[in-house]
Amino acid sequence: AGVDVLGFILEPSSPRFLGEEIPKWLEELPPFPPKVAVFGHVNRGVPKGVFDLVQGVEWTVFQEASAKRIHTLRVRPGQTADDFTSQTIRAGAILLDAHSEGAYGGTGKRIDWDVAAEIVQRSDRLVMLAGGLNPDNVGSAIRRVRPYAVDAASGTEGNTPGQKDVQKLRDFVAAVREAG
Repeated sequence: AGVDVLGFILEPSSPRFLGEEIPKWLEELPPFPPKVAVFGHVNRGVPKGVFDLVQGVEWTVFQEASAKRIHTLRVRPGQTADDFTSQTIRAGAILLDAHSEGAYGGTGKRIDWDVAAEIVQRSDRLVMLAGGLNPDNVGSAIRRVRPYAVDAASGTEGNTPGQKDVQKLRDFVAAVREAG
């Protein structure tokens, strides 16, 4: 569909959880596009040679700084850019997503794009935007926030978490390309 990066959910609490064992087909994928191991709580390593980046909200392992890490910041309603820009981030990129008590991400909840835009302007890191993005709103989000990249989970799925809707995915990518 033309995506630039593929994310694989390794967070056991997610309905999109890939499973405890890395499937053989994943290990055999070509090197492009890059693959991201996506966690909520990163409490274990990832197989070498399978994933290019690691994304997470909380970090028990990989405590050292790394450009190959994406740190997810979950934005609550009412928070401001000041709540985030003073945090020490030991990652090459930041992903902004909506806060949810019951999940680390993938909830379809949208974050405040004005707050996200200010974080992008003030950050010394690449900032990616997630949180309720879908083919209908991703163009507006890109034009308003100006993130380095965008991420979608539920906004490109059919009726089952983890099952992508091919047409929604194509429409999402087309909207991203048109807005960029």
